[in-house]
Amino acid sequence: MSDTEFDLISIGDATIDDFFFIHDANVNCKVDANICQICINYGDKLPVDKFVSLVAGNAANNAVGSSRLGLKTAFYVVLGNDEAGRRIKAQMEADGVDSRYIILKDDDETNISFVMSFKGERTIFVYHVHHKYKLPDLAKARWAYLTSTGPGFEPMFKEVLQYVKKSGVKLAYNPGTYQLRGDEALMSEVLKASEVSFVNVEEAQHILGAKDKNIKNLLSGMREMGSAISVITDAREGAYCYDGHEYLHIPEFNQERVETTGAGDAFATAFIAALHYDLPVSEALRWGSVNANSVVQKTGPQAGLLQKNALEQRLHANPEYLPNLLKNDLDFQNKDAAGATAAASAG
Repeated sequence: MSDTEFDLISIGDATIDDFFFIHDANVNCKVDANICQICINYGDKLPVDKFVSLVAGNAANNAVGSSRLGLKTAFYVVLGNDEAGRRIKAQMEADGVDSRYIILKDDDETNISFVMSFKGERTIFVYHVHHKYKLPDLAKARWAYLTSTGPGFEPMFKEVLQYVKKSGVKLAYNPGTYQLRGDEALMSEVLKASEVSFVNVEEAQHILGAKDKNIKNLLSGMREMGSAISVITDAREGAYCYDGHEYLHIPEFNQERVETTGAGDAFATAFIAALHYDLPVSEALRWGSVNANSVVQKTGPQAGLLQKNALEQRLHANPEYLPNLLKNDLDFQNKDAAGATAAASAG
């Protein structure tokens, strides 16, 4: 659209993430090696190896990451007019994100999360404020990224659907906790309006009511829900994509990681950016994976988000890093078996 003011508007929540890095814990897994718990002694005092406080939140991560990848980006969020809210707004502006839709309310608080990081994985305790969302009169954009929002999100999501229908903006959807637990009919409406959806394996199973991890069925099921392109991430197994023509899988870019907060946001952000630049889905998978890998090598969800030239340099230096075309059921079975073996080894 030649008259668009933004390449992307990110819609969702922002938070302050307080990271606590610990070593004095244990991980116990059940017979299913994918179901594990982190265990600490009840009533104990744990030594913290490192503490970091950072701006975060799915939509905030997307806004910053999109701006760094060269997209003219705006961000709609409701924050408290407190120290944390003003800090978030200032950081968005410092990263080139247009702040006209960042709302600071005197009678509100700002979200905060406690992130416990242990051996490269994280467990997050989230405090979501019940904001009164009211979508502003948004300018035209090529993309809207709709993601995790706290309780009371439903009326605003319906306003987003009206905006998408009226403006012709392409919608990318990454549901959060409250969306996954919320109105199934609204979830269905949003997916039907989406150009691309991003969920992990467990989220896809929840949305579809699937008990087994059959990647092909999950990809097909998510696309049948309405999104033109369905993307499913699977931690160390990489990511899968189905656009109605091809089933693709891309492995994790490499195995190095400090902690994983924001990896999914980084993946989705770069995937959308690639589509914005009219690149094929296969290349969007490469963009997403490389950006996600950069994030997990840093503390927090934004420090590792790449500038466009840096991402392109990494892709250019690794021409052999390509997605695999999954042609038949045997290809999927091999992927599922490899994933099960890796999970058992990790447990």
